[in-house]
Amino acid sequence: MRPTLFTVEHPGPGRLSTMAKPRGGDWLDDEMTALRGYGVDTLVCALTPPELAELGLVDEPRAAVAAGLRFVAIPIPDRTVPDHPTVLPTLRELAAELAGGARIVTHCRAGIGRSSLLAASLLILNGVAPHTAWARLERARGLAVPDTDEQRDWTMDLAAARAWHEGRSGDSDGSATDPGRRPS
Repeated sequence: MRPTLFTVEHPGPGRLSTMAKPRGGDWLDDEMTALRGYGVDTLVCALTPPELAELGLVDEPRAAVAAGLRFVAIPIPDRTVPDHPTVLPTLRELAAELAGGARIVTHCRAGIGRSSLLAASLLILNGVAPHTAWARLERARGLAVPDTDEQRDWTMDLAAARAWHEGRSGDSDGSATDPGRRPS
């Protein structure tokens, strides 16, 4: 059995998909090999360490790398949101990779809340409006996403921070900007 990917429409050369957790334990290596066979470059995991242990996915980073994938952990407790300043550098890096043609898959437990939050974030950081990002994710997933209003609101804050950062980056005084600062 191969993992089911929900590929999201987006402008640009890369490919962005979400998925539910891979099968763990004895099937983990096969799941990672299948993802690489799909052409995936980067696997982004939103599971927390206790979830990884519970689901037999503690070896996911090793298995992903062994299969030729880049593995990125962004642990987010279920039905919550990450801290903007903590995850923003990683999200910006992933968004740049996507814009450069990378094939990225995000996953959490069910592939609805946290994985969609991360995917929406990459779209938003590449200039897609939040409501458009969520509509594309819902079309790809075939059901309503994300899990919580807080997750949807978080992406609105991200879009505002992105706009603030871009405005500050264009300042002519050369002053340093704070990429993690949320607009007031």
